[in-house]
Amino acid sequence: MHIHSMAASHAAGKGSEPDSVFAVVSRVREAKKQPDADKVVDGSIGAIHDEEGNFSILPIVNELYRQMTPDELMNYATITGSPEFLQAAIDYTFQGFQPEGTIARAVGTPGGTGAIRSMIYNYLNNGETVLIPDWYWAPYKTIAQENQRVAETYTMFDENLKFSTEDLKAKTNALLKKQDNLLVIFNTPGHNPTGYSLTLDDWADLIPFFKACALDTQKHIVIGLDMAYVDYCGDPKEARRFLGMFKDLPENLFVAIAFSMSKSFLVYGMRSGALIGFSTSQDIMNDFTNIHSFSGRGTWSNGSRGAQQLLAKITGDAALTARADKERQELGQLVIDRATIFVKEAAEAGLRILPYFGGFFITIPAKDPKSLAAKLEAEKVFLVPMSKGIRLAVCAVPKSKMPGLAGRIKKAMEA
Repeated sequence: MHIHSMAASHAAGKGSEPDSVFAVVSRVREAKKQPDADKVVDGSIGAIHDEEGNFSILPIVNELYRQMTPDELMNYATITGSPEFLQAAIDYTFQGFQPEGTIARAVGTPGGTGAIRSMIYNYLNNGETVLIPDWYWAPYKTIAQENQRVAETYTMFDENLKFSTEDLKAKTNALLKKQDNLLVIFNTPGHNPTGYSLTLDDWADLIPFFKACALDTQKHIVIGLDMAYVDYCGDPKEARRFLGMFKDLPENLFVAIAFSMSKSFLVYGMRSGALIGFSTSQDIMNDFTNIHSFSGRGTWSNGSRGAQQLLAKITGDAALTARADKERQELGQLVIDRATIFVKEAAEAGLRILPYFGGFFITIPAKDPKSLAAKLEAEKVFLVPMSKGIRLAVCAVPKSKMPGLAGRIKKAMEA
């Protein structure tokens, strides 16, 4: 007898397909070792690079980190995260727009990904469905599958590439007929991979809809907000304004926010974030802290102490906050400048792209994304193929390499 795997049945076959992003990143690294490395256009990874193609940081973060004591860097963090970190995460996330009359709590997670995992695991039963848009960050589906849940998609844009809530509402109503728990994840502002941000008008339509769904008190409705790119969508405070609209919520309608230091403080590899929730009910918030801290202990134990200390130090000092904001704004403007070039040239070349409001990515719909990405790679242009298009990380491509890129993609698509 020949045994192919020792895995349990629910784990059989996992990981047979490589991660689409990091597979491209690996090929980029090889291409950059070749003599014609200067021709490489790296639009693969969601990390800001400077105009020379080097990894970008916030200098203040680097300085503070190197000044920390071994205890601050390497000792254990508490299971939930230090109190000063949790308050810093809440304050940084809301920046004055916490809905009136609500209690906010946070639990530390390894990046925004950990927060998403805790949402999907704790707000759905085995076999239940989380609702996401048809343009989505691939790990949503991976996390659901890993935790024996199902990810179902709704149509995000209509035929004119306008954001539409029609299918979202239909899928929501259908799910509520099958299960008492509903989790809908919104990656906004600066949606990955499209760059779309839900507008105040979008939320003015959706919030009353979800309140109406909650009239059935047997239903538990959770709106998950993945806000990783909120600081790269114009004025960071204005980008958070929609949070204040979640007021007067019934107890069975809950909002959970994934906060990530990866994008806002450019410490991707330090894996630090938090799951933040708010409600008018003290009991619900006590339950929130209990279940997510227990879940964390049973999954990753605790987070990165050094990163938590960084956030607390920066947000606790007005001068440090101002410096971090200035450094982030400069990098954010760099991303906007790159995106502006591409969006303008895409329109001139007749290249159809999804609506871009901000964030790290722009997406081009395509009938055969893998073939298109392969053709572009032959020309040293590395983009990430998805199920219905290809993703360009404008955060990583220098302005000097942006002119003409839209035309090259259009030409490859036509060929």
